[in-house]
Amino acid sequence: MRAAVAVFAGVLAAGAAGAEEMVPFVIPMTPNEASLVALASAPIPPGGPRLESRDGHFMLRDRRVRIWGVNLCFAANFPARADAERVAARMAAGGVNSVRLHHMDTSSWPRGILDPKDPLKLHPEAVERLDYFIDQLARRGIWVNVNLHVGRAPSRALGLAQPNTKYDKIVGIFTPALVDAQKQYARDLLTHVNPYRKVRYADDPAVAFVEITNEDSLFMWSARTDLRDLPEFYAKILQGRYNAWLKGRYGSSERLRMAWSKDAEPLGANMLADAKFENVGAAGAAGPRWQLEQHAGNAAKVSRPADGTAGVRIEVAEADATDWHIQFKQSPLKVEGGRFYTVSFRARADQPRTLSYSVSQEQKPYGNLGLSASQKLTVKWQVFRSGFVAKAGDAGARLTFSVGGGKTAVELADVVFAPGGREGLMKDESVEAATVAVFAPGEVEARVLDRGRFLAEAEKAYFDDMYAFIKKDLGCKALVTGTIVFGPCGLYGQGGMDFIDSHAYWQHPRFPGRPWDPNNWTVEQAAMVERPAQATLPRLSAERMEGKPFTLSEYNHPAPLDCQAECVPMAAAWAAAQDWDGVWLFAYSHRGEVEVDAFKSYFDIDANPSKWGFIQAGAAVFRQGALPPHRRAFSLCIAAEEDPLGSLAALYLKHDRNMLAVVSDKMKTAWQDLLGARLEVALAGHSGVTDSGAFLEPQMAWAADEKGRGRFAALGPGAAVFVGRAGGDTGIKGFPIELARPDFAAVTMTALDGRTLAASAKILIAACGRCENTGMKFSPDRRTVGTAWGKGPVCIEPVEGRVTLPAGRWTCRVLRPDGTPGADVPLAAGAGGAAAVNLSPRYQTMWYLATPADRK
Repeated sequence: MRAAVAVFAGVLAAGAAGAEEMVPFVIPMTPNEASLVALASAPIPPGGPRLESRDGHFMLRDRRVRIWGVNLCFAANFPARADAERVAARMAAGGVNSVRLHHMDTSSWPRGILDPKDPLKLHPEAVERLDYFIDQLARRGIWVNVNLHVGRAPSRALGLAQPNTKYDKIVGIFTPALVDAQKQYARDLLTHVNPYRKVRYADDPAVAFVEITNEDSLFMWSARTDLRDLPEFYAKILQGRYNAWLKGRYGSSERLRMAWSKDAEPLGANMLADAKFENVGAAGAAGPRWQLEQHAGNAAKVSRPADGTAGVRIEVAEADATDWHIQFKQSPLKVEGGRFYTVSFRARADQPRTLSYSVSQEQKPYGNLGLSASQKLTVKWQVFRSGFVAKAGDAGARLTFSVGGGKTAVELADVVFAPGGREGLMKDESVEAATVAVFAPGEVEARVLDRGRFLAEAEKAYFDDMYAFIKKDLGCKALVTGTIVFGPCGLYGQGGMDFIDSHAYWQHPRFPGRPWDPNNWTVEQAAMVERPAQATLPRLSAERMEGKPFTLSEYNHPAPLDCQAECVPMAAAWAAAQDWDGVWLFAYSHRGEVEVDAFKSYFDIDANPSKWGFIQAGAAVFRQGALPPHRRAFSLCIAAEEDPLGSLAALYLKHDRNMLAVVSDKMKTAWQDLLGARLEVALAGHSGVTDSGAFLEPQMAWAADEKGRGRFAALGPGAAVFVGRAGGDTGIKGFPIELARPDFAAVTMTALDGRTLAASAKILIAACGRCENTGMKFSPDRRTVGTAWGKGPVCIEPVEGRVTLPAGRWTCRVLRPDGTPGADVPLAAGAGGAAAVNLSPRYQTMWYLATPADRK
């Protein structure tokens, strides 16, 4: 044992100089037929069996199927014939068995499927290319997931009022003309006969999944603001439906007034000091006072409004695109947890602009205390009012107006921050006259919960109607989902679908100025493995519904994160242990161009070896079950039996979209519990813990030490996965992967033939640190490259470490980027006398293949 340690230490010392060098690793776009790591799936014949949802999973006849997929976007959905064949073959060789056809409908041909002459129709060449591509995918055993509504906005073509949301989101759920347009698009696409397969899309087993609308909900990220600010045309439709719902629930305004009278409270005294802004920024002033806070070189000054208003004018001299870099605030203010407060003020601006305001903690962690809102200012004075329930008590709270983000001056007056101010049915509101507003200032909780009930029922009615149209009217046999889960009320809306879906990104790019500006964006250089309490994967576990297959149809840790290699191994391992049913990485490509040797965007993985280089390993871990699911499962009913929908609305009010917070609230379950158990939530029934009795289950550990250095490890019969920092203990006894250099990397060991590691004839070791293009130019803080993505060849940071193989005699060879064998790798003595592979930068690879010495 000492000798083995000494040998390993010597290897580390010898390779230290080269450990930080980047080496080219371009995985070719045309798969090499001689590749030793290529996978394959059986073709999907037009008349063959189709995937079904049964017993909470995807089944093909009597066989469980897990989906290991990728997304395609825009022009990448419509490759030329030769490219369609190459892309399908490459995906299949990577172990991909499904493609999500995303953003087909966002653009006109040649970037999308819509006819540029009539955006309500499909372009014939786009459809022809899609037909051939689907056939090529099916021949390679790859199912397709058709997204019906992603970026199409028929409101413009129909001559309707322009909504305040992109892609007709939110309004498309309750506006009849837009729902009809969605149905017509579904009819045109799903009833089309593919001439290469001689069946309608609706009948083709290869068209296994249909998604109604992408990331679209009355409870989505911006819904509260978007619903409040609806243009009149859409606001009237929603208000009419709301009043009809209230009339059906209560029968009369008198009964409604009684129901909403509880907890009404008059407005209390203003808690703010210096209401006339006479001592702004006064040095040495005791107690609450107005202050101007400036960050990152931003600058502003305060004065009086020119029209004589007893208010304050904030003139901005220097500003970047981040509004909170200039804050006009008052603190400290004392708030009581659970108490209702009202913030009201008058405001104007020299030019139209948005003003954000909030109530939060003055000190770390600077948490929001219940109010985060924004208003659209004009040159005229307007009155604004917001109410909120304080999430927690705090003696040092702050009221903040974020006035940066541009040089437009803002003027404020009559600012009030006071307890109380809750009202039920207003004097001028009546259900008989259909004048009850969907949103009102200072609402009592009963009114807020009724709105939540109404919106949840309206959303479910939309998805159930679309589901019935697709399944019954069109006769589509595909499995249908609605959209992703947006909190407890959003989950309720998906209850009638065939499967439940979700999306997540770790450190999604941020655009402080214009959305999706390629010159102005950042990603935070933070590894998920080192922030488990904020990680995406445990949160996703809480969105799974009992008895339904669960999928993750968009996932990525975007480039150019230094830690992006953690994405595929961690997602595959977590999904396997949680017994999910599908993962689609986002995205294979957004381009029509196929032959590339470098990545040019945050998300595309086709030319990014830190993602695509782990694609076979991910297929083995998740799709083939090299890591089995946890035996134990938590099943939690989150809805109250006496008022299910009201209780879900209350949970949404308390936790917004955070389902893990809902679960933690109801069951006192933390993310650490999910390292040894699966999680499902239910909207009816009882909670409990079950044990599958399976003989094998994975070992999983995830922790960050006192210095914040994180490590994730998972070990099962057919795979080992490591992500994180070099050195230290993984927490799993006898774990076979040891990382020496670089300081951060991802390393996997997987059996590619579906067997256990001990019985496998083909073990793939994949290892990668950073991944960058040649000549990529980072900002000093490495948070952006702007448009300087560099050029090919794409390079990886090779790994130095050791992987101990199962007992027996083994041989090992380096694999080239095309999967063909390179140099032999001498094996060392590992723990217990087992053979070990010493990974080294001198091999200039991220792939090693171990095979038994006594069999082929």
